[in-house]
Amino acid sequence: MIKDTDLISVRNRNIGTTGYSIPDQNIRRKWEIGQTKQIPFGELRAFSYMPGGIYALTNLLIVENKEALELLTNEKVEPEYYYTEKEIKKLLFEGTYDEFADFLDFAPEGAIGIAKDIAVKEEIPDNKKREMLSKKTGLNINNAIMVNHVMADDSEKEEAEAPKQRRVQVEEKQAEPVRRAAAPKYNVVTKK
Repeated sequence: MIKDTDLISVRNRNIGTTGYSIPDQNIRRKWEIGQTKQIPFGELRAFSYMPGGIYALTNLLIVENKEALELLTNEKVEPEYYYTEKEIKKLLFEGTYDEFADFLDFAPEGAIGIAKDIAVKEEIPDNKKREMLSKKTGLNINNAIMVNHVMADDSEKEEAEAPKQRRVQVEEKQAEPVRRAAAPKYNVVTKK
């Protein structure tokens, strides 16, 4: 049995920062991308009772203790819950269609979001996996890849068309103004 004081490893699976606060206990936590923290089980339990707590624990964070996660969520933990970005990438490029289908059926939303990002950035070559992922997420992977290509082409054109700028600062000499006409001659008359 896990005690409230037992420290549990919790890793951020989200592609951005993730955090929570428990006002009653004056606790604020924030994880950067891929960061792992040791959190007391009692704190995780308190967080799980808060609105969105279970969602965050199952989709945005990875509780790296199976028993603790099952106690927090009252659900059986599927192996896909623990997949790292490296394992997801390997599944996208080398996994069978059945393995990928199981991943899509049982992985939490956070892991599927990582798969979607990898598929677009790395341009997975397997069209069937692209279709499977598109159907699951609602994002057309082929179109997303095409948009990335168009955006890259546009930025290259903008760089090519941009006016050339100096890389080294050139010291400019200030020229003295030159008169184009002779200075006027005035006769100053004074009255006595």
